[in-house]
Amino acid sequence: MSTLRNTIQRRNHRERAQPLERQKWGILEKPKDYKLRAADHKVKKRKIKTLQQKAAERNDDEFYFGMMSNQSQGGVKVAQRGNNKVLGEEVVKLMKTQDVGYLRTVLQQTRRERERVGREVISGQVGVEVARPVGGGKRVLFGEDGEAVEGAGTLNPRGADAEEWVSSDEEEGDASDAGKPSGQERKKRKKQDARRKKLQALEERERDMAAALHEVEMQRAKMNGTVGGVNKNGVKFKVRERKR
Repeated sequence: MSTLRNTIQRRNHRERAQPLERQKWGILEKPKDYKLRAADHKVKKRKIKTLQQKAAERNDDEFYFGMMSNQSQGGVKVAQRGNNKVLGEEVVKLMKTQDVGYLRTVLQQTRRERERVGREVISGQVGVEVARPVGGGKRVLFGEDGEAVEGAGTLNPRGADAEEWVSSDEEEGDASDAGKPSGQERKKRKKQDARRKKLQALEERERDMAAALHEVEMQRAKMNGTVGGVNKNGVKFKVRERKR
């Protein structure tokens, strides 16, 4: 009987969903979810009870020297990390020197790259302008003195050589094709757009690197006492130099 009962097609089991009026509370909680949440709540409850007991049995006269250096914010202890070691002034100056050297090297590389890409953008713009058809494919004839001959485009084809004259049908075809960029021109424009975007990114990076370099140099100068600044009270001061 069990085999016959298992061969009968049964309705697929579906989990009961959260009612519409309780959807704002999230998905429907299953018994397994409740067990995990209840166990976590009991653990936290035991910890809180232990801490309350310790606080109640604390001796008010108890003192440790660590209390002198400990800090708290809103009754919560703020602990410092163990690797916060104070570096010497000479070590900090050496690190600033290395930072300045690295920033200068990267800034020079960025500036050279920006100049190279800028030259490519300029040359690409000139090439695109030259490649464009001028005058919509119309012929312009010049005389012996170098000036354009008026009405040269309306000459009678019978009075000109058949090999040099372009028929009206071919001119119309050239004019229609001139308005549509070819595949090679589209590729050139796409590359040109990519160069412009790269140039903008390099210019922005160059400005950021220059600002960072200026900031580090100012920090070095303040550490050496060669420039003025602003003290903790917001008062500006200058370094007095000995009169020569």
